[in-house]
Amino acid sequence: MNWINRQVASGAGWLAIGGGLLWIGYAVASLSGGDAGSGALFSMPAFNSAVLGRISGGGALLLLGLAVAGTAARYGLPSNTPEPFYSTVPSRFGVAVGWVGALAGLLAGLAALLHIEPAYHAMQLFGALLVPIGAMLVAIDANRHETTCPIAAPLFLVGALGLAGILAQALVPAASWMQPVYAALVLAVGGFVWVRFGTLLTLRRP
Repeated sequence: MNWINRQVASGAGWLAIGGGLLWIGYAVASLSGGDAGSGALFSMPAFNSAVLGRISGGGALLLLGLAVAGTAARYGLPSNTPEPFYSTVPSRFGVAVGWVGALAGLLAGLAALLHIEPAYHAMQLFGALLVPIGAMLVAIDANRHETTCPIAAPLFLVGALGLAGILAQALVPAASWMQPVYAALVLAVGGFVWVRFGTLLTLRRP
């Protein structure tokens, strides 16, 4: 397990970049009518866009969940030093949630490949909830330390945008003003911010 932690810690930036790019691909596929079930805006075959979009979404969650855990490990969160009032609890939960979110993304990708609809939708939603929540929990703890404070705001932002993307997708069938293109735009912006966060990690040394 220590070896795995070291690997995800050293590659956290690239995991975030790769996951962000895949998430942007997932957003584009949703515009083609592949995953969101909306009208096709691009001339992609519905079957191909559905499969590719779902695999891209599952792969994105896998990489982004690992990026959350890797970022925490890279910056030594949670700290091993005793803290009052259980103040390291957010990052401990955040790391655990990130790992579970990555596993959900892997299962979602496998379910998409095997065309298991209920399992795919369940795992995709589960992972899409857990990964941003994990990022925000780690960000809360990072904000308390001088050495990790610079990553707290962008990490919290990617988490908030992830939750906003879920809300936007949920509003598509429920609110007439929420067009599929708006939901896809929120998802794409979230992916772009993940790419920028990954770039920050690759350039900044802890």
